Amino acid sequence: MTLGALGVVFGDLGTSPLYAFKAAFAEPLFKDHGVGMTNSHQVDHLMGVLSLFLWSIVIVICLKYVIFMMRADNDGEGGVLAMFSLLQRKRQRASRTFGRISARGVMVFLAIVGAALLYGDGVITPAISVLAAAEGINFAMGGTAPAWLAPLVAVGILILLFALQRFGTGAIGFLFGPIMLIWFLVIAALGIGGIIVNPSVLMAINPMWAINLFASDPWLSFVVLGAVVLCITGCEALSLDMGHFGRIPIRLAWFGLVFPSLLLNYFGQAAVLLSSKSPGQNPFYLLVPEVVLIPMIVLAIVAAVIASQAIIAGAFSITKQAIQLLFLPATSIRHTSKTHMGQIYVPLVNRWMLVMSVILVLAFKTSDSLGAAYGLAVTGVMVVSTIMLAMVARLIWKWSWFLIIPLLTGFFIIDLAFLGANLMKVPNGGWVPLAIGLFMVIVMLTWRRGISLISETRMEEEVTLESFMEQIREADVPRVPGAGVFLTSSADMTPISLLKLYRHMPVLHEEVIIVHFVREARPRVPKSEHVVATQLDEGFWQLTCPIGYLQEPYLPRLLKESQQQGLHVNPDKVTYYIRKDLPSRVRGRHMSAWRKELFFGMLRNSCGPVDLLNLPPSQVIEVGIRLNF
Repeated sequence: MTLGALGVVFGDLGTSPLYAFKAAFAEPLFKDHGVGMTNSHQVDHLMGVLSLFLWSIVIVICLKYVIFMMRADNDGEGGVLAMFSLLQRKRQRASRTFGRISARGVMVFLAIVGAALLYGDGVITPAISVLAAAEGINFAMGGTAPAWLAPLVAVGILILLFALQRFGTGAIGFLFGPIMLIWFLVIAALGIGGIIVNPSVLMAINPMWAINLFASDPWLSFVVLGAVVLCITGCEALSLDMGHFGRIPIRLAWFGLVFPSLLLNYFGQAAVLLSSKSPGQNPFYLLVPEVVLIPMIVLAIVAAVIASQAIIAGAFSITKQAIQLLFLPATSIRHTSKTHMGQIYVPLVNRWMLVMSVILVLAFKTSDSLGAAYGLAVTGVMVVSTIMLAMVARLIWKWSWFLIIPLLTGFFIIDLAFLGANLMKVPNGGWVPLAIGLFMVIVMLTWRRGISLISETRMEEEVTLESFMEQIREADVPRVPGAGVFLTSSADMTPISLLKLYRHMPVLHEEVIIVHFVREARPRVPKSEHVVATQLDEGFWQLTCPIGYLQEPYLPRLLKESQQQGLHVNPDKVTYYIRKDLPSRVRGRHMSAWRKELFFGMLRNSCGPVDLLNLPPSQVIEVGIRLNF
């Protein structure tokens, strides 16, 4: 599992040396501020920035994410929505302060913003990682490659990468894991080679270099933070991908290999850049001996492909959590592992991420241009995650305020500094992840509001199953041959489709079967436990059907299996009654007209019971329910 985590979780962090240090020493930055004009100034700048890289990784990734954030899991799942789900469970026990925050919807809004920004980050990460590696071809050709070559290669690689997702993150991880193992060992070796040339860079371990950089030139230091953040992009994947591999394998991989390899390479890049005095070149490739330059470029391209895997797997996880929390409509989710429930593949998300990543590559053309758009989304998520972590520490872990305030305030100040530096990127491309995030915020808020209104409508009409059966007894309802099947989300309540059908046509089938599905945390439910049939009065039957996360529910087969428990029906003669929510064109005060149209559009395109339960369409009757809100 540790090897698999190397191939999925750490790709983004692991390939940041390809572009992060280069961005921090971009030639325009040198020209504008005179850096590199004198040796002493260059040394101070290099050592200060290197110290910023080191302590950003230590504080943000090691402390905040690996030690604290990965502890805040919800049944093995991590990330902003997992923490939100944890807090929702404890809301009734919350203190007055947090109770008011939750009641006002602030916590819901923060969770939605955090999840939405992850989608914005998710489409940029594959684009910039693959494009930065493909630009190594131009470096190998001495800068003579045509401008269209790197973007074209990047697009081809992205198409291949997203095509592989259907095989599952587990299979991809074990395919990519050995390659990433080689990658980290190689970049560590390259870094050691650079450090040997100029070992004085090791003094950057002293945080005073970073402090002195801010003291000598606060504005330049603040600007540089926008590039320093590139060394920690991918941090959110550590907690998001917990469901795919588990906490222990990820921590082992980080502290045992990834962390030391990254530091060695960054220190090596600083050493060779200081010696070469050539800020315009990519310090990563300056580390590589000319004799192995071509193989290294190939390895970098492969590693960059793998780098995208972390955020893609994270996007799948965040989508699953969002659907469970009613932030997004149901879509097809395929489980790809028999042992790990978190390893999933979401076809719709995979397609959209491919389209958006290709568009970004073709629009921005170079990794430097994409770097201007990169980092803003992830710093926004970092701010939200710190707020959520403070709430989890207080409500779930029961930490004292005397411990929470100093620790998490430090994290929060660092997050805000990174966010502020990245806000300057908005005119140059930073608006892209913000636009994607804003669109997803609107989608999630609209879906949650619409589902909430539907629930309110249902509650007004709901009748307990016991009350409905009593009504049937007293009315002496006519019965017709055959069996009618109705679905319910609550075993004690009468399905709305049954109520509507009876009110319009006061007649029932000889046998009325009410089916309630229960999702289990285990991969497969044994055949002997597939269905529990309970006979009620008046020809009513209640079926409780536990379903494992790897199993696809097939209702006709479950009806056959229930015959062993006394329910004798012919599945080919059964009629399935499905609730069909119909949009109302009546203007209401609950939701504006454009949001209603957006909600109903999502509702029409979401996966319904016919698809999810593999029902024969010729035996399905939809009972329309008008949504008046």
